[in-house]
Amino acid sequence: MKSIFKYIFIFTALILINAACENENVKPILGDSSTFVRPELTNAPTSEPKVLLPEEALELYEEFEWTKADYGLPLSTNYILAVDTSEAFTSPVVLGSGLMTSIQVTVEEFNSALLKLGLPGFVESSVKVRILSAVDGQGIDTLHSSSITRTATTYQNSTCGDFCTVGLIGSATPGDWNTDTDMRISDPERKDLNTWTLTVYLKAGEAKFRAEDDWADNWGAGDYPSGTATQDGPNIPVPADGYYTVVFNDQSGAYSFTEVATKDFTTVGIIGSATDGGWDADTDLTRDAFNPHIWTGEITLADGEAKFRAEDDWADNWGNESYPSGFGVGNGPNIPVKAGTYYAWFNDATGEYAFMSTDSRDPYNTIGIIGSATKNGWDSDQDLIKNPFNPYRYSLVVSLTEGEAKFRAEDDWADNWGGVDFPSGVGAKDGPNIALKEGKYTIHFHSGTGEYTFLK
Repeated sequence: MKSIFKYIFIFTALILINAACENENVKPILGDSSTFVRPELTNAPTSEPKVLLPEEALELYEEFEWTKADYGLPLSTNYILAVDTSEAFTSPVVLGSGLMTSIQVTVEEFNSALLKLGLPGFVESSVKVRILSAVDGQGIDTLHSSSITRTATTYQNSTCGDFCTVGLIGSATPGDWNTDTDMRISDPERKDLNTWTLTVYLKAGEAKFRAEDDWADNWGAGDYPSGTATQDGPNIPVPADGYYTVVFNDQSGAYSFTEVATKDFTTVGIIGSATDGGWDADTDLTRDAFNPHIWTGEITLADGEAKFRAEDDWADNWGNESYPSGFGVGNGPNIPVKAGTYYAWFNDATGEYAFMSTDSRDPYNTIGIIGSATKNGWDSDQDLIKNPFNPYRYSLVVSLTEGEAKFRAEDDWADNWGGVDFPSGVGAKDGPNIALKEGKYTIHFHSGTGEYTFLK
Protein backbone atom coordinates (compact mmCIF):
# COMPACT_ATOMS: atom_id res chain seq x y z
CA MET A 1 0.00 0.00 0.00
CA LYS A 2 2.83 2.37 0.83
CA SER A 3 4.28 1.69 -2.62
CA ILE A 4 0.95 2.51 -4.28
CA PHE A 5 0.59 5.79 -2.37
CA LYS A 6 4.22 6.57 -3.29
CA TYR A 7 3.51 6.22 -7.03
CA ILE A 8 0.26 8.20 -6.74
CA PHE A 9 2.17 11.03 -5.07
CA ILE A 10 4.92 11.02 -7.71
CA PHE A 11 2.36 10.96 -10.53
CA THR A 12 0.43 13.89 -9.04
CA ALA A 13 3.66 15.86 -8.58
CA LEU A 14 4.61 15.28 -12.23
CA ILE A 15 1.18 16.56 -13.35
CA LEU A 16 1.58 19.72 -11.27
CA ILE A 17 5.13 20.30 -12.54
CA ASN A 18 3.98 19.85 -16.14
CA ALA A 19 1.08 22.26 -15.61
CA ALA A 20 3.46 24.78 -14.14
CA CYS A 21 5.77 24.47 -17.14
CA GLU A 22 2.89 24.98 -19.51
CA ASN A 23 1.94 28.20 -17.69
CA GLU A 24 5.40 29.56 -17.10
CA ASN A 25 4.48 32.72 -19.10
CA VAL A 26 1.70 33.72 -16.73
CA LYS A 27 2.17 37.42 -15.91
CA PRO A 28 2.63 38.56 -12.33
CA ILE A 29 -0.52 39.94 -10.78
CA LEU A 30 -0.24 43.66 -10.04
CA GLY A 31 -1.86 45.27 -7.05
CA ASP A 32 -4.18 48.24 -6.79
CA SER A 33 -3.22 50.78 -9.47
CA SER A 34 -3.85 53.58 -6.98
CA THR A 35 -0.69 52.48 -5.18
CA PHE A 36 1.52 52.83 -8.28
CA VAL A 37 4.12 55.59 -8.17
CA ARG A 38 4.57 57.47 -11.42
CA PRO A 39 7.98 58.54 -12.72
CA GLU A 40 8.99 62.17 -12.33
CA LEU A 41 11.43 64.29 -14.34
CA THR A 42 14.17 65.71 -12.12
CA ASN A 43 15.15 68.47 -14.56
CA ALA A 44 14.28 72.07 -13.74
CA PRO A 45 10.59 72.89 -14.46
CA THR A 46 11.63 75.78 -16.76
CA SER A 47 14.83 76.94 -18.42
CA GLU A 48 16.23 79.97 -20.19
CA PRO A 49 15.09 80.28 -23.83
CA LYS A 50 17.63 78.82 -26.25
CA VAL A 51 18.27 79.64 -29.90
CA LEU A 52 18.86 76.37 -31.75
CA LEU A 53 21.56 76.66 -34.40
CA PRO A 54 22.34 74.27 -37.28
CA GLU A 55 26.09 74.48 -36.60
CA GLU A 56 25.39 73.07 -33.12
CA ALA A 57 23.11 70.29 -34.40
CA LEU A 58 25.13 67.42 -32.88
CA GLU A 59 25.75 69.13 -29.54
CA LEU A 60 23.77 68.22 -26.41
CA TYR A 61 20.56 70.20 -25.94
CA GLU A 62 19.75 68.63 -22.59
CA GLU A 63 19.99 65.33 -20.70
CA PHE A 64 16.55 64.52 -19.32
CA GLU A 65 16.53 62.39 -16.15
CA TRP A 66 13.71 60.89 -14.10
CA THR A 67 12.86 58.72 -11.13
CA LYS A 68 11.73 55.12 -11.62
CA ALA A 69 8.09 54.18 -11.76
CA ASP A 70 6.97 51.78 -9.01
CA TYR A 71 4.31 49.14 -9.76
CA GLY A 72 4.82 47.26 -6.49
CA LEU A 73 6.78 44.52 -8.25
CA PRO A 74 10.27 44.41 -9.80
CA LEU A 75 9.13 44.75 -13.44
CA SER A 76 10.94 45.63 -16.66
CA THR A 77 9.62 49.12 -17.37
CA ASN A 78 9.86 51.02 -20.66
CA TYR A 79 10.10 54.81 -20.56
CA ILE A 80 9.06 57.24 -23.30
CA LEU A 81 10.18 60.89 -23.38
CA ALA A 82 7.61 62.99 -25.26
CA VAL A 83 7.14 66.64 -26.21
CA ASP A 84 3.98 68.48 -27.25
CA THR A 85 2.67 72.01 -27.64
CA SER A 86 0.06 71.65 -24.89
CA GLU A 87 -0.38 70.13 -21.45
CA ALA A 88 -2.94 67.71 -22.91
CA PHE A 89 -0.32 65.89 -25.03
CA THR A 90 -2.90 65.09 -27.72
CA SER A 91 -0.32 64.88 -30.55
CA PRO A 92 3.07 64.25 -28.92
CA VAL A 93 6.38 63.66 -30.65
CA VAL A 94 8.73 61.09 -29.08
CA LEU A 95 12.22 62.33 -28.18
CA GLY A 96 13.46 58.90 -27.11
CA SER A 97 12.55 55.67 -25.32
CA GLY A 98 14.08 52.70 -23.52
CA LEU A 99 14.62 50.95 -20.19
CA MET A 100 17.01 53.62 -18.87
CA THR A 101 16.15 56.53 -16.57
CA SER A 102 17.83 59.25 -18.64
CA ILE A 103 18.01 60.28 -22.31
CA GLN A 104 20.42 62.71 -23.96
CA VAL A 105 18.70 64.86 -26.62
CA THR A 106 20.79 66.72 -29.19
CA VAL A 107 20.02 70.14 -30.64
CA GLU A 108 19.10 68.52 -33.95
CA GLU A 109 16.73 66.02 -32.28
CA PHE A 110 14.97 68.71 -30.26
CA ASN A 111 14.74 71.05 -33.25
CA SER A 112 13.35 68.26 -35.44
CA ALA A 113 10.73 67.39 -32.82
CA LEU A 114 9.51 70.99 -32.63
CA LEU A 115 9.22 71.20 -36.41
CA LYS A 116 7.28 67.91 -36.46
CA LEU A 117 4.86 69.50 -34.03
CA GLY A 118 4.14 72.09 -36.73
CA LEU A 119 5.99 74.93 -35.03
CA PRO A 120 7.50 77.42 -37.52
CA GLY A 121 11.20 77.77 -38.19
CA PHE A 122 13.13 80.76 -36.82
CA VAL A 123 10.42 81.47 -34.23
CA GLU A 124 10.63 81.16 -30.43
CA SER A 125 8.11 78.63 -29.11
CA SER A 126 7.38 77.00 -25.77
CA VAL A 127 6.64 73.27 -25.43
CA LYS A 128 5.86 70.75 -22.72
CA VAL A 129 8.06 67.71 -21.98
CA ARG A 130 7.09 64.67 -19.89
CA ILE A 131 8.12 61.06 -19.28
CA LEU A 132 5.77 58.07 -19.56
CA SER A 133 6.24 54.56 -18.20
CA ALA A 134 4.67 51.34 -19.47
CA VAL A 135 4.86 47.64 -18.56
CA ASP A 136 4.33 45.44 -21.59
CA GLY A 137 1.33 43.14 -21.52
CA GLN A 138 -0.06 44.24 -18.18
CA GLY A 139 -3.15 45.94 -19.52
CA ILE A 140 -2.74 48.98 -17.27
CA ASP A 141 -2.87 52.64 -18.05
CA THR A 142 0.43 54.30 -18.85
CA LEU A 143 1.83 56.36 -16.02
CA HIS A 144 3.12 59.81 -16.88
CA SER A 145 5.01 62.49 -15.03
CA SER A 146 4.20 66.11 -14.53
CA SER A 147 5.36 68.19 -17.48
CA ILE A 148 8.18 70.69 -17.64
CA THR A 149 8.46 73.64 -20.04
CA ARG A 150 11.20 74.33 -22.56
CA THR A 151 11.45 77.40 -24.82
CA ALA A 152 13.54 77.43 -27.99
CA THR A 153 13.90 79.15 -31.35
CA THR A 154 13.93 76.57 -34.13
CA TYR A 155 15.88 76.59 -37.37
CA GLN A 156 15.21 75.16 -40.79
CA ASN A 157 17.93 74.25 -43.25
CA SER A 158 15.49 74.56 -46.13
CA THR A 159 11.80 74.94 -46.76
CA CYS A 160 12.23 74.05 -50.44
CA GLY A 161 13.14 71.06 -52.53
CA ASP A 162 15.93 71.40 -55.09
CA PHE A 163 14.64 74.88 -55.96
CA CYS A 164 12.50 77.45 -54.16
CA THR A 165 10.87 78.64 -57.35
CA VAL A 166 10.37 77.34 -60.89
CA GLY A 167 8.76 79.42 -63.62
CA LEU A 168 7.56 79.19 -67.20
CA ILE A 169 9.12 81.62 -69.67
CA GLY A 170 8.99 82.14 -73.42
CA SER A 171 7.09 83.73 -76.29
CA ALA A 172 4.01 81.64 -75.44
CA THR A 173 3.86 82.90 -71.84
CA PRO A 174 2.39 86.11 -70.37
CA GLY A 175 5.88 87.43 -69.60
CA ASP A 176 7.36 86.54 -72.99
CA TRP A 177 11.14 85.95 -72.71
CA ASN A 178 11.51 88.76 -70.18
CA THR A 179 9.72 87.55 -67.02
CA ASP A 180 8.94 84.15 -65.55
CA THR A 181 5.39 83.19 -64.70
CA ASP A 182 5.89 81.40 -61.39
CA MET A 183 4.57 77.89 -60.95
CA ARG A 184 3.58 76.43 -57.55
CA ILE A 185 4.17 73.14 -55.77
CA SER A 186 1.38 70.81 -56.89
CA ASP A 187 1.22 68.77 -53.67
CA PRO A 188 -0.91 70.74 -51.16
CA GLU A 189 0.75 68.85 -48.27
CA ARG A 190 4.21 69.72 -49.66
CA LYS A 191 5.51 66.18 -49.33
CA ASP A 192 6.57 66.30 -52.99
CA LEU A 193 8.70 69.42 -53.42
CA ASN A 194 9.81 68.68 -56.99
CA THR A 195 6.54 68.67 -58.95
CA TRP A 196 5.24 72.08 -60.02
CA THR A 197 1.98 73.14 -61.65
CA LEU A 198 0.40 76.20 -63.25
CA THR A 199 -2.86 76.90 -65.03
CA VAL A 200 -2.26 79.82 -67.36
CA TYR A 201 -3.32 81.40 -70.64
CA LEU A 202 -0.68 80.74 -73.32
CA LYS A 203 -0.30 81.99 -76.87
CA ALA A 204 0.96 79.95 -79.79
CA GLY A 205 4.73 80.11 -79.43
CA GLU A 206 7.55 78.56 -77.39
CA ALA A 207 8.32 78.03 -73.73
CA LYS A 208 10.92 76.69 -71.31
CA PHE A 209 11.13 75.98 -67.60
CA ARG A 210 13.73 77.71 -65.46
CA ALA A 211 14.53 78.00 -61.76
CA GLU A 212 14.88 81.10 -59.57
CA ASP A 213 14.42 83.58 -62.46
CA ASP A 214 17.82 82.65 -63.87
CA TRP A 215 19.19 80.73 -66.85
CA ALA A 216 21.67 78.75 -64.73
CA ASP A 217 19.03 76.02 -64.41
CA ASN A 218 16.64 75.75 -67.34
CA TRP A 219 14.92 72.86 -69.09
CA GLY A 220 13.43 72.31 -72.50
CA ALA A 221 12.57 69.71 -75.16
CA GLY A 222 11.08 69.52 -78.64
CA ASP A 223 8.05 67.43 -77.70
CA TYR A 224 4.45 68.52 -77.17
CA PRO A 225 2.12 68.05 -75.28
CA SER A 226 4.39 66.02 -73.00
CA GLY A 227 7.96 64.86 -72.79
CA THR A 228 11.14 64.86 -70.77
CA ALA A 229 12.92 68.21 -70.63
CA THR A 230 16.70 68.33 -70.34
CA GLN A 231 19.06 70.98 -69.02
CA ASP A 232 19.55 73.70 -71.67
CA GLY A 233 17.28 71.73 -74.00
CA PRO A 234 15.36 73.19 -76.97
CA ASN A 235 12.29 75.39 -76.65
CA ILE A 236 8.99 73.56 -76.15
CA PRO A 237 6.46 74.32 -78.93
CA VAL A 238 2.97 75.49 -77.92
CA PRO A 239 0.74 75.16 -81.02
CA ALA A 240 -2.34 77.23 -80.13
CA ASP A 241 -3.73 79.97 -77.91
CA GLY A 242 -5.70 78.88 -74.86
CA TYR A 243 -5.67 77.99 -71.19
CA TYR A 244 -3.35 75.16 -70.19
CA THR A 245 -2.51 73.28 -67.02
CA VAL A 246 1.24 72.80 -67.07
CA VAL A 247 3.01 70.24 -64.85
CA PHE A 248 6.79 69.88 -64.48
CA ASN A 249 9.12 67.77 -62.33
CA ASP A 250 12.49 69.45 -61.75
CA GLN A 251 14.19 66.11 -60.95
CA SER A 252 13.00 63.85 -63.76
CA GLY A 253 12.34 66.61 -66.30
CA ALA A 254 8.90 65.14 -67.07
CA TYR A 255 6.36 67.74 -68.22
CA SER A 256 2.90 68.01 -69.72
CA PHE A 257 0.69 70.71 -71.24
CA THR A 258 -3.02 69.92 -70.95
CA GLU A 259 -5.56 72.21 -72.59
CA VAL A 260 -8.27 73.46 -70.22
CA ALA A 261 -11.79 73.59 -71.62
CA THR A 262 -13.06 76.88 -70.20
CA LYS A 263 -16.73 77.86 -70.01
CA ASP A 264 -18.34 81.21 -70.72
CA PHE A 265 -20.39 81.86 -67.58
CA THR A 266 -22.99 84.62 -67.38
CA THR A 267 -22.75 84.88 -63.57
CA VAL A 268 -20.30 83.92 -60.85
CA GLY A 269 -21.03 84.61 -57.19
CA ILE A 270 -20.04 83.89 -53.61
CA ILE A 271 -22.26 81.76 -51.39
CA GLY A 272 -21.96 80.43 -47.86
CA SER A 273 -22.59 80.95 -44.16
CA ALA A 274 -20.25 83.96 -44.21
CA THR A 275 -22.45 85.83 -46.73
CA ASP A 276 -25.70 87.76 -46.21
CA GLY A 277 -27.54 85.17 -48.28
CA GLY A 278 -26.13 82.20 -46.36
CA TRP A 279 -26.21 78.97 -48.33
CA ASP A 280 -29.48 79.98 -49.97
CA ALA A 281 -28.48 82.78 -52.37
CA ASP A 282 -25.34 83.96 -54.18
CA THR A 283 -23.81 87.40 -53.93
CA ASP A 284 -22.94 88.02 -57.57
CA LEU A 285 -19.57 89.38 -58.68
CA THR A 286 -18.83 91.55 -61.72
CA ARG A 287 -17.15 90.20 -64.84
CA ASP A 288 -13.90 91.99 -65.73
CA ALA A 289 -14.12 94.17 -68.83
CA PHE A 290 -10.87 92.79 -70.30
CA ASN A 291 -10.81 89.16 -69.14
CA PRO A 292 -14.12 87.23 -69.21
CA HIS A 293 -12.81 84.70 -66.68
CA ILE A 294 -12.04 87.19 -63.90
CA TRP A 295 -14.78 88.23 -61.49
CA THR A 296 -14.54 90.89 -58.79
CA GLY A 297 -16.64 92.74 -56.28
CA GLU A 298 -16.77 94.31 -52.84
CA ILE A 299 -18.42 92.11 -50.24
CA THR A 300 -18.89 92.16 -46.47
CA LEU A 301 -18.49 88.77 -44.81
CA ALA A 302 -18.99 87.36 -41.33
CA ASP A 303 -16.84 84.67 -39.73
CA GLY A 304 -17.84 81.48 -41.52
CA GLU A 305 -17.42 79.62 -44.79
CA ALA A 306 -17.87 80.43 -48.44
CA LYS A 307 -17.49 79.09 -51.96
CA PHE A 308 -17.53 80.47 -55.49
CA ARG A 309 -20.13 79.10 -57.90
CA ALA A 310 -21.44 79.84 -61.38
CA GLU A 311 -24.94 80.42 -62.68
CA ASP A 312 -26.45 80.24 -59.14
CA ASP A 313 -26.07 76.47 -59.35
CA TRP A 314 -23.83 73.77 -57.83
CA ALA A 315 -22.86 72.27 -61.19
CA ASP A 316 -19.77 74.51 -61.23
CA ASN A 317 -18.40 75.51 -57.84
CA TRP A 318 -14.94 76.05 -56.39
CA GLY A 319 -13.41 75.93 -52.93
CA ASN A 320 -10.30 75.18 -50.94
CA GLU A 321 -9.10 75.34 -47.35
CA SER A 322 -6.68 78.26 -47.78
CA TYR A 323 -7.44 81.88 -46.84
CA PRO A 324 -7.17 84.77 -47.66
CA SER A 325 -6.01 83.53 -51.07
CA GLY A 326 -5.67 80.20 -52.78
CA PHE A 327 -6.54 78.02 -55.74
CA GLY A 328 -10.09 76.70 -55.68
CA VAL A 329 -10.82 73.26 -57.09
CA GLY A 330 -14.09 72.02 -58.50
CA ASN A 331 -16.38 70.77 -55.73
CA GLY A 332 -13.56 71.54 -53.29
CA PRO A 333 -13.95 72.19 -49.56
CA ASN A 334 -15.51 75.34 -48.15
CA ILE A 335 -13.21 78.34 -47.77
CA PRO A 336 -12.88 79.48 -44.13
CA VAL A 337 -13.21 83.28 -44.06
CA LYS A 338 -12.96 85.93 -41.37
CA ALA A 339 -15.33 88.82 -40.81
CA GLY A 340 -14.56 91.95 -42.81
CA THR A 341 -15.23 93.93 -45.96
CA TYR A 342 -13.23 92.64 -48.92
CA TYR A 343 -12.52 93.17 -52.56
CA ALA A 344 -13.05 89.62 -53.83
CA TRP A 345 -11.13 88.44 -56.90
CA PHE A 346 -11.71 85.13 -58.70
CA ASN A 347 -10.54 83.52 -61.95
CA ASP A 348 -12.96 80.80 -63.10
CA ALA A 349 -10.43 79.33 -65.57
CA THR A 350 -7.63 78.79 -63.04
CA GLY A 351 -9.61 78.64 -59.79
CA GLU A 352 -7.39 81.26 -58.16
CA TYR A 353 -9.09 83.56 -55.65
CA ALA A 354 -8.25 86.27 -53.14
CA PHE A 355 -10.11 88.18 -50.44
CA MET A 356 -8.23 91.46 -50.60
CA SER A 357 -8.14 94.73 -48.73
CA THR A 358 -10.54 97.19 -50.35
CA ASP A 359 -7.81 99.84 -50.49
CA SER A 360 -5.48 97.49 -52.38
CA ARG A 361 -7.85 96.56 -55.20
CA ASP A 362 -5.86 98.48 -57.82
CA PRO A 363 -2.59 96.75 -58.75
CA TYR A 364 0.58 98.71 -58.03
CA ASN A 365 3.32 99.45 -60.52
CA THR A 366 6.07 98.34 -58.12
CA ILE A 367 6.42 96.51 -54.81
CA GLY A 368 9.77 96.49 -53.05
CA ILE A 369 11.41 95.27 -49.87
CA ILE A 370 13.29 97.78 -47.74
CA GLY A 371 15.07 97.68 -44.38
CA SER A 372 18.28 97.01 -42.49
CA ALA A 373 18.28 93.37 -43.68
CA THR A 374 18.48 94.43 -47.35
CA LYS A 375 21.54 95.53 -49.29
CA ASN A 376 20.21 99.09 -49.59
CA GLY A 377 19.21 99.42 -45.94
CA TRP A 378 16.38 101.85 -45.25
CA ASP A 379 17.50 104.15 -48.10
CA SER A 380 15.91 102.46 -51.12
CA ASP A 381 13.82 99.48 -52.13
CA GLN A 382 14.85 96.28 -53.83
CA ASP A 383 11.99 95.84 -56.27
CA LEU A 384 10.23 92.49 -56.51
CA ILE A 385 9.24 90.98 -59.86
CA LYS A 386 5.56 91.31 -60.72
CA ASN A 387 3.91 88.10 -61.90
CA PRO A 388 2.88 88.78 -65.53
CA PHE A 389 -0.27 86.64 -65.17
CA ASN A 390 -1.46 87.99 -61.80
CA PRO A 391 -0.64 91.66 -61.06
CA TYR A 392 -1.11 91.15 -57.30
CA ARG A 393 1.65 88.55 -56.93
CA TYR A 394 5.34 89.41 -56.64
CA SER A 395 8.52 87.44 -56.04
CA LEU A 396 12.28 87.91 -55.74
CA VAL A 397 15.35 85.81 -55.05
CA VAL A 398 17.48 87.87 -52.67
CA SER A 399 20.25 87.58 -50.08
CA LEU A 400 19.42 89.15 -46.72
CA THR A 401 21.35 89.80 -43.53
CA GLU A 402 19.96 89.54 -40.02
CA GLY A 403 17.85 92.61 -39.41
CA GLU A 404 14.44 94.06 -40.22
CA ALA A 405 12.45 94.83 -43.34
CA LYS A 406 9.07 95.86 -44.70
CA PHE A 407 7.27 95.72 -48.03
CA ARG A 408 6.14 98.95 -49.64
CA ALA A 409 4.55 100.13 -52.89
CA GLU A 410 5.78 102.67 -55.43
CA ASP A 411 9.00 103.36 -53.43
CA ASP A 412 6.93 105.30 -50.93
CA TRP A 413 5.66 104.89 -47.37
CA ALA A 414 2.03 105.70 -48.25
CA ASP A 415 1.36 101.96 -48.67
CA ASN A 416 3.60 99.65 -46.68
CA TRP A 417 3.18 96.28 -44.97
CA GLY A 418 4.81 94.62 -41.97
CA GLY A 419 4.18 91.76 -39.59
CA VAL A 420 5.39 89.88 -36.53
CA ASP A 421 5.64 86.45 -38.20
CA PHE A 422 8.61 84.88 -39.99
CA PRO A 423 9.20 83.11 -42.37
CA SER A 424 5.57 83.55 -43.43
CA GLY A 425 2.61 85.63 -42.39
CA VAL A 426 0.00 88.16 -43.41
CA GLY A 427 1.36 91.68 -43.41
CA ALA A 428 -0.78 94.58 -42.19
CA LYS A 429 -0.76 98.09 -43.58
CA ASP A 430 1.70 100.17 -41.49
CA GLY A 431 2.46 97.01 -39.49
CA PRO A 432 5.67 96.39 -37.50
CA ASN A 433 9.02 95.66 -39.09
CA ILE A 434 9.53 92.00 -39.99
CA ALA A 435 12.49 90.47 -38.10
CA LEU A 436 14.60 88.48 -40.56
CA LYS A 437 17.38 85.90 -40.29
CA GLU A 438 20.44 85.92 -42.54
CA GLY A 439 20.21 83.82 -45.69
CA LYS A 440 19.33 83.58 -49.35
CA TYR A 441 15.56 83.59 -49.78
CA THR A 442 12.88 83.40 -52.44
CA ILE A 443 10.30 85.99 -51.36
CA HIS A 444 6.63 85.82 -52.36
CA PHE A 445 4.26 88.71 -51.65
CA HIS A 446 0.57 89.32 -52.45
CA SER A 447 -0.19 93.05 -52.57
CA GLY A 448 -3.94 92.53 -52.23
CA THR A 449 -3.92 90.34 -49.12
CA GLY A 450 -0.55 91.24 -47.58
CA GLU A 451 0.53 87.56 -47.48
CA TYR A 452 4.29 86.96 -47.58
CA THR A 453 6.69 84.02 -47.42
CA PHE A 454 10.47 83.81 -47.20
CA LEU A 455 11.51 80.43 -48.65
CA LYS A 456 15.05 79.23 -48.01
